[in-house]
Amino acid sequence: MTRILLTGFEPFRHWAVNSSWEAVAHLAGRRRGVEAARLPVDHHQAATAIRALIAVLDPQVVLLTGLASDPTPRLELHGRPGPLSSHGGPVVRRGRWPFAAAHGAARARGVPLRLSSDAGAYVCDTTYWAALGTGAPRVAFLHLPPVGPVWTPRRAARLLETVLDAAIG
Repeated sequence: MTRILLTGFEPFRHWAVNSSWEAVAHLAGRRRGVEAARLPVDHHQAATAIRALIAVLDPQVVLLTGLASDPTPRLELHGRPGPLSSHGGPVVRRGRWPFAAAHGAARARGVPLRLSSDAGAYVCDTTYWAALGTGAPRVAFLHLPPVGPVWTPRRAARLLETVLDAAIG
């Protein structure tokens, strides 16, 4: 069985509910082989947490998720270090995921999904960069819209499952 790590973030700023954690919690309760973790919204704490989780769990697949106000989910191609840059390493790290397959699978299910080359200059970006610095074979970051009538935790969890299935293949 494939070992999978899914992460979402805690609420922050004016977001009392973080759609990323809601979707992860919904899927983790329904799918075997999934470890779920809620990360803090802090560059250094989140980077430390994701590195430790990957070291302990040794997952084959890591799908990180975060909240973005964009109404269309975005599968991020790259991670950047932001304030973690003093820790060394490349300025940009590319995700390790079958991006085209995930995009195609989402479209086949009628679910909108964009491929994005800019995860934003916030904790999502730096956490992705930190995870990509580990030896996990498959690592990607998915931004989800806020929870609402269109993007319920259940619908977002189905998108997570679609993106995961493309990686496990």
